[in-house]
Amino acid sequence: MNFSFPETHTEIQALALEIVNDHSSSERLKKLEADGPYLDKELWGKFVETSLHSASLAEALGGMGMDYAATSMVAEAIGHHAVSIPYIPCVVSACLPLQEFSDNELVSQELSRVIEGSSLLTTAFIEPYNENPSSPKVTVTQSGDNWLLDGVKHCVPYAADASKILLAAMHGNELWAGLVDAQQDSVDVLPQYATSNEPQYQLSFTQAEAHCVAQGADAVALIEKAVAMTTVAYCSMAVGVATRMTKISGEYTSQREQFGVPLATFQAVAHKLADSYIDAECLKIITLKACSDVNQGDYNNDSIHMAKMWCGDVLHRVSQTSQHVHGGAGIDRDYHLFRFCLWAKQLELTLGNSRVHLAKLADNLASRYLLPLQGDIAARE
Repeated sequence: MNFSFPETHTEIQALALEIVNDHSSSERLKKLEADGPYLDKELWGKFVETSLHSASLAEALGGMGMDYAATSMVAEAIGHHAVSIPYIPCVVSACLPLQEFSDNELVSQELSRVIEGSSLLTTAFIEPYNENPSSPKVTVTQSGDNWLLDGVKHCVPYAADASKILLAAMHGNELWAGLVDAQQDSVDVLPQYATSNEPQYQLSFTQAEAHCVAQGADAVALIEKAVAMTTVAYCSMAVGVATRMTKISGEYTSQREQFGVPLATFQAVAHKLADSYIDAECLKIITLKACSDVNQGDYNNDSIHMAKMWCGDVLHRVSQTSQHVHGGAGIDRDYHLFRFCLWAKQLELTLGNSRVHLAKLADNLASRYLLPLQGDIAARE
């Protein structure tokens, strides 16, 4: 079997790597970070200019019509340089799942504006003390033709820069999904500080007007798809982060000398870096499997949970090893490793850590094998 990607996919990834590399010098990133969390508008503008941001969006909407795998490869390229742009929150979390609802006039307008580069979308998945996007505490009520939201979402990336935010709420006993404008007076937007320099916000809704996109089973399918695509995209970004941390550590230990010889020649150091390399490659393999499943429209596959488990464990181990072999230099903000370690921690925890996804995998396996077996045993008795 041929497991290689089509030439168009490798070209997309190469272009993304080139553009991000040109805009991620330590001096440039230090200037952007000086004022705290930031959106790199110049870099995002290059993504729009080259249509990288719309590679996987439908041609009918103005995109390039490529598959989800292309999106995943761009996410990995972003991870290689740990930059702050809204590619995953806007394109993967919001635009790709919303494509199926492009017959909705507002959705079609917003997708077209994103493709032309005049606006952003983002997604509010997480609530305080509730990280299950499919079971929100935020509620929505209908008043005539209007939908009104009440409740709180937090850790919403780029909310202050987004024209609309995709979110889920409960309408009675059924799930509801829609778009809300965060700039209205009935939405309180409070900045939050994330582990990385990605700008995130807490949104408090008090009878905030929203636009309905889907209800009931359609809303469940929309949110499930959005979460699956986002989870795998973050795993792809994690591949880039883990690979780059390992490379940085290899270069540092090859140049840094102790007792007159390079650190990389010490057996303990070499073994640690070899383990990091193996970890990064294993994460890439399971992420490719999860990406393949999502590409085929399977948004509730065990491989997605397995990829996020590996994502959390690998990033934790590789980050620890990188800091260990660097010594004090690893936390120096004049050196570039710290950015990758901060992103590693954020990616490890976003949309559930390894323990959370291990529990979900166990539940899936129990429902598939254990419960039917128990039923058979009970029937025989």
